[in-house]
Amino acid sequence: MFWLLMICLSLSPKPVKAQNTEIGIEMGSYSYLGDVTRSYQLSSNSLGGQFFIRKHVDDGLSVRFSIGAGQLEGADDEAFDVFSANRRASFQGDFFNTDMLFEYHFLDYRNPKLDQSWTPYLLFGVGVYQFEGQDQLSNVYSSGIRFRMPVGVGIKLRIDRRWTLGVSASAIKTNSDVLDNVSLTTPNIKDYRGGNPNDDDVMFFTGFSLSYTFFKIVCPKPFF
Repeated sequence: MFWLLMICLSLSPKPVKAQNTEIGIEMGSYSYLGDVTRSYQLSSNSLGGQFFIRKHVDDGLSVRFSIGAGQLEGADDEAFDVFSANRRASFQGDFFNTDMLFEYHFLDYRNPKLDQSWTPYLLFGVGVYQFEGQDQLSNVYSSGIRFRMPVGVGIKLRIDRRWTLGVSASAIKTNSDVLDNVSLTTPNIKDYRGGNPNDDDVMFFTGFSLSYTFFKIVCPKPFF
């Protein structure tokens, strides 16, 4: 899916200015809510990360293109209800993703003339991913290529003119009900112990990012 990132960059309507371009990495944890895990569980958090390129459109808006990978896992909470206790479903797997995110900054944290080095921001966008998993019966399955839609909030801190630290939390609509391999039509589980067909599985991501801003060094022109 790296080709999608390259296409998005090549279709940029303006030439990229060095001082408006950042590259960075983001590392954090993914969690999941769905038919198997229906409440937040710290033990279900799994590692994830991504590499990104950020283009600042203006002082308030930036566009971020990213490519990354992560893991998801979950298990029935036997104390949740009697169906979970009988089903004892679990899963784990890996996915790859590429996203295009818009980030809206509330404060002008990049202006060196202002005494403002941080800002809260909103993020939203769209991407694609593919999840490959294995359930408690060692059945291997795949979600296929699906669209995903992240929405979240975060805070950025400008350490200096080149380095920026960030933290964010987002909810990701997956447009899939098969990440846990439990759905209404799951063949190895009785219908009354299957999933809820009225909602999709949801990912959550909490991450820390570090980015580097490129600056073009302008050499003075000779007088003559």
